[in-house]
Amino acid sequence: MPTTVLRRRRAGLCPALFAGSLLLLGLLGFWGGMGALFFPLLSLWANLLLFFCALGALRKAEVRLTRFHWYLLGGVYLAALAYAFIQVNSHTFVYVWDYSNYLLLQYDAEAAFGSGAGVGLWHLYTSLGEDYTSFITLFTEFPFCLTDHTGDSYVLSQMVSVFPTLLLLLGGLVVKTGQLIGVKNESGYFLVGLTLTVVFPYLRMAAALGQPDWFGLIFAFMILLLTLDYRFDRLEPGRCAAIFFATEALILTRRWYLYFLVGYFFTYAVLVVLSCRGLPRRARNRRLRNLVLFGAGSAAAMCLLLWPIVRHILLYNYSSHYAVYNTGGLALELYSQFFRLSPLYLFLMGWGLWAARKKKQAFLPALALGQLAVSLVLFTRVQNLGSHQTLLLIPGYFLLMLEGAAALADSLNRRRALKLGFWAFTVLFYLSVWLSPLTTIALPGFILDSLDMEFTRLDAMIYDRTDLAQIRQLADWIDQNCAEGEFAYMIPHSLPYNPDLFLNCDLPNRPLENKLCFGFGILGTQPFPTELFEAKYVLTALPFPWCFEVSNVSETLDTQFWAMQEQYFTYETSFDMGNGTVFYVYRRTTPTDLNEVQRYLDAFAEENALFPELYSEVIWGWCAENGLI
Repeated sequence: MPTTVLRRRRAGLCPALFAGSLLLLGLLGFWGGMGALFFPLLSLWANLLLFFCALGALRKAEVRLTRFHWYLLGGVYLAALAYAFIQVNSHTFVYVWDYSNYLLLQYDAEAAFGSGAGVGLWHLYTSLGEDYTSFITLFTEFPFCLTDHTGDSYVLSQMVSVFPTLLLLLGGLVVKTGQLIGVKNESGYFLVGLTLTVVFPYLRMAAALGQPDWFGLIFAFMILLLTLDYRFDRLEPGRCAAIFFATEALILTRRWYLYFLVGYFFTYAVLVVLSCRGLPRRARNRRLRNLVLFGAGSAAAMCLLLWPIVRHILLYNYSSHYAVYNTGGLALELYSQFFRLSPLYLFLMGWGLWAARKKKQAFLPALALGQLAVSLVLFTRVQNLGSHQTLLLIPGYFLLMLEGAAALADSLNRRRALKLGFWAFTVLFYLSVWLSPLTTIALPGFILDSLDMEFTRLDAMIYDRTDLAQIRQLADWIDQNCAEGEFAYMIPHSLPYNPDLFLNCDLPNRPLENKLCFGFGILGTQPFPTELFEAKYVLTALPFPWCFEVSNVSETLDTQFWAMQEQYFTYETSFDMGNGTVFYVYRRTTPTDLNEVQRYLDAFAEENALFPELYSEVIWGWCAENGLI
């Protein structure tokens, strides 16, 4: 039998196996023959499918991984797995806010699938209109289902469910970029390029803190592999379909990856149009026609398939509601990104740009710089980037880094020891970078410790809690003193102390889920907490915990509470957290009246003028429901 026929049969075998296994899994799941196994097996199926799609993308991009590549990828994976295990076991971190969102979504998805396969699938679908969809939970359930369901186990589960496919595509991107650059020292380049990108702190940070946002880079790298040398001279249905579905999946991962997509595809389209210069008229028209057909068709299909997301984006004013996170616009963001990259990576990128200019290779640098520029300008019109949102810049950063890695590898015949020393020092330096919620500058922990600043002490307290026993003691008190239907309200809402800290201090157990209210601290996104009017206990702290990552509305709430606490509350007890902070518990003795309501409204007059739907409308609505007006 001819070899081409055998290859075609083998190529068609995998899709048939995946389709058949999904059909069998679905039949067993809906007939009730699998029970609790359905969701984990569906997750395993989805992960295997994603891995084989990654292999297909490599094949379509004409990337061939040799034995050397596979051995190095395997070694890097094992080293990363050991590093992650050591990291999560070397500190005591309580997963709160963004660091627990997906963990809690995972619990919700498991509960939904526990009620039946149909209920679980409907749960996944109906989440698509939310800012945090449950799309990622489909892939992280296996092997999370085999763990003790803590935050640390969720971090380690990502090393099994997310990182293998991500690493494979990153390896493919390194090889593909080397092909386009024309690198001569292929083995040295792959070693340098892969290791320098893997240790980039802002690639690892989200994963280390329980945020699986790096999952989206799987689809971002897939898009790069399929487009870097594709010029639409002919429409390739398989390639175009893969680009489209990778784009859709990236949007489902996190909404802010749209800024990468807009920046990348805009720059890519401009460069493809510019590449038409010098082509024969027929070839130029064909290229432009295919580009327009793909772009228009993809936009229409996205609106059709992802209408809940599109509708939410069109109707929600992100610029207004996220204004509290806009801490300085583009100028501050450029300053922040300079420190996030630090001199070592900036030097590598600069070297790459110089080498590309010398070789007269403009496409990759222009594509990377264009994506970074457009994405940054658009994003900072809404807010500044957090550490995890820096992930949307990583594709552009990595293309520039790989240019530098190629220049380093190809010049190893000169000053070899110095250049290898630079590579080894960079890898070790960034492996030791402190990865915590307040990390803004990529520096090792021992350097931050030597600075001995209040900010670094606060950062250390958040990342490695020494007050966990006190946190649990206060949580137990609330649990014991709030009967069914009773609850407490906590005013502090910052990273040092917030309600999530006490709710999540003993995950997966959450005994306070209905006994401690969600906090209030983000201007423009969180409504006034009318639970304050109904809570049996109100808790606050001295000195009031504050953190630069949130607005001061919780501090305003605290100030107003102290001004009225003698009239409506009586002191109950206090808890010393052992680090200078003392929590005070007050029990409501006088029901809320219009005087108390009006004084809170007056305290938030400025905020109410901006967001009446979050303040006066909420407060007066509560008053109407409770017969005060």
